[in-house]
Amino acid sequence: MPGTAAVYYDGLVSRRQAVEISLHPEGLAIFTPDGRLATTWPYAAIRRIEGFAGEGLAITRTPEPGSAAEPRLEIADQRFAADLAARAPLTLTQGMAARRERRNVVLWAIAAAASLVGLAYIGLPAIAGRVAPLVPAGMEERLGAAMDPQIRQQFGGATPLKTCTNPEGVAALADLAGRYERAAGLHVPLRVVVLDHRMVNAFALPGGYVYVMNGLIQRARGPDEVAGVLGHEIGHVRYRHGLQSAIQSGGLGFLLGTVFGDFAGGTAVVLASRALIQSAFSRDAERQADAFGVDLMLKAGGNPEGLAGFFTSLGAGAPGALSWITSHPANAERERAILEMARGRARSAPALTPEQWTALRAICQKTE
Repeated sequence: MPGTAAVYYDGLVSRRQAVEISLHPEGLAIFTPDGRLATTWPYAAIRRIEGFAGEGLAITRTPEPGSAAEPRLEIADQRFAADLAARAPLTLTQGMAARRERRNVVLWAIAAAASLVGLAYIGLPAIAGRVAPLVPAGMEERLGAAMDPQIRQQFGGATPLKTCTNPEGVAALADLAGRYERAAGLHVPLRVVVLDHRMVNAFALPGGYVYVMNGLIQRARGPDEVAGVLGHEIGHVRYRHGLQSAIQSGGLGFLLGTVFGDFAGGTAVVLASRALIQSAFSRDAERQADAFGVDLMLKAGGNPEGLAGFFTSLGAGAPGALSWITSHPANAERERAILEMARGRARSAPALTPEQWTALRAICQKTE
């Protein structure tokens, strides 16, 4: 298909780039001036930028997984724009879903502004609980992406933590996380990785980021203990406890940043990231996450007794043990509550097969 000239912004810097674009079966191809293929946008990912004041058509694409960039392409050629619309007739306009998203953003901004006004009266902790459910999922994902490098650096120091990538272990983890994600009904996609650190720990960031330390896997007595911790952390994702904690810990500056969507590079993100891994959730939040973890195990694999036993098997004397264990004296009470929730309920398949458990324990034999 003959190409045409266009103007491209990569979404990372504001520099204007002259490019050549053409239509291909797999999507809209974007070439640099010297003829190299820069990227290809699948037709299903293309969105019209409404309200564009220039001549022709302005489009963007849905963010790629793990990327906060919002690229932009301006096409002056009307005929080419029409050909593009013919290949992607339903995706060039944002339609009802986009209008709902814009409405949610507006409602969220109004609610956040009202919360700021009420700051002097009810305090930031109460505001965090009320504001967090109103934050659009896309904003929460971008916040998690901005916090991810901060978390890795804080744990790893001068050398950010590496992700464990041994293929067999990754496959075992993906099988477990995939079953749990399908059963969880989350508002954001789940991103579960194992980090190469000896600390007995796991935690969840806003936006579906869940980290399990290799030290926890090595200390666990079986797959049900790891699966129970994973289910518990997915519960924090489901109820947006990490987002609440980030808003509460980051203070007024962070809350203003969430209103305007300006997360990356701010000191508030650094402070919120640090506070998130150093603080503990409330007892009510932990009970919610416990109950959610039990339900996930019963629906998608695992014995909840593993989560109950985790409090005694890993909580005592483990270096860097989970804050939600070491900070609460009522471990025996929570263990009894978990066993009571699981009593009399049918169990599904095991969390992992013996072969998968062996592979998961070896997941950090390769890192990157």
